[in-house]
Amino acid sequence: MHVELKNISVVFEKGTDVEKAALVDINLDFDTNETILLVGNTGSGKTTLIYLLDLLIKPTTGIMRYDGSDPFENPYKYRKKFGVSFQIPERQFFSETVEDEITFAAKNFNTPYDRHKIIELLSVVGLPESILKQSPFKLSGGEQRKVAIASILLHEPEFLIFDEPTAGLDLFGVLAVRDILEKFKKQGRGFLITTHEPELFTDLCERTIVLDNGRIMHQNLKLRVVR
Repeated sequence: MHVELKNISVVFEKGTDVEKAALVDINLDFDTNETILLVGNTGSGKTTLIYLLDLLIKPTTGIMRYDGSDPFENPYKYRKKFGVSFQIPERQFFSETVEDEITFAAKNFNTPYDRHKIIELLSVVGLPESILKQSPFKLSGGEQRKVAIASILLHEPEFLIFDEPTAGLDLFGVLAVRDILEKFKKQGRGFLITTHEPELFTDLCERTIVLDNGRIMHQNLKLRVVR
């Protein structure tokens, strides 16, 4: 799928005393088989851009096209193609148990799965089977992030979007995220990842986009990590 943003701006509380331009004149296009690193300081607009790509908010001005069509005319169709893990994972939780949370997206998007697949994904992200009956809201931050990632993978998206995926993770969790992204890349599928630790993922990404104060300062940039 081809994603295209033309002259996109997102303004919150427009016309009020607290008006805030979160994104300004964004021009960006990419295919969902690309691997992209999105970097920028806190408040640069990274999370807003993720919300926009997942069709959770609409642009204030500008045009969005997914494969040449307006994605807001059929958001369900396009959300199915994305697997999004937000910076604060509990904000995307809906269910009373971990098992229901992991299977929520797959059920919503009519993606077939079985018990073996669920257990396999728990192993991939480093969670025990016994966690399935627990409440996702009572888990640690790192465990919640792993549950969110397992839920995303179960519905088999074609493009991953991870917002600060290593926050709160132990070394096993960080390595698991890298392994997931490596496998996605080998399968010809892509991802966009935001992180304050770009050195962890630079080697996996073909392209780097730099945001600052809501504007794209650089794109198609290849970062070089000095060790």
